[in-house]
Amino acid sequence: MKNISIALFAVLLLTGCQVQNQKHKKENTMTTEENKQLVIRFNKEFFESGNIAITKELLADSFSNHTAPPNAPTNAGPMIQFITGFHKGFSNVSVQINEVLAEGDKVSLRKTITATHTGEFMGKSATGKKVEMNVIEIDILKDGKITDHWSKNDFMQAVQGL
Repeated sequence: MKNISIALFAVLLLTGCQVQNQKHKKENTMTTEENKQLVIRFNKEFFESGNIAITKELLADSFSNHTAPPNAPTNAGPMIQFITGFHKGFSNVSVQINEVLAEGDKVSLRKTITATHTGEFMGKSATGKKVEMNVIEIDILKDGKITDHWSKNDFMQAVQGL
């Protein structure tokens, strides 16, 4: 009887582990290609077009911007404020996706953002100058939404040249 109980327990344990593993695998049902397209779409609609409403659709409630300035919130709020101000100060904003790499739930981009300084931005009056910013970013996705974001850019050098 003891051996049957141990065998039954082992079967239940293994079956439970298989169910748990299947459950975990189903959490992120997006393919790598779908993840890439979602990140590209976010860049085109948010950064290029200034569509801040897209954040509700494509950023998770738990979204974290890991490259937020020190002491700033890491949610989408500061990004939305920045893009709103950026689009007031710059026109002809273009996001050129130079390279997209993805593996599993991670997508990495190398992109170039160009724009023309046609309005006040960060205390600087319009200069009419064109700026170019180079960015490398990494995003993590889960269930069709971006949950985490890191980026490295030369934005401050571009602004200093205005």
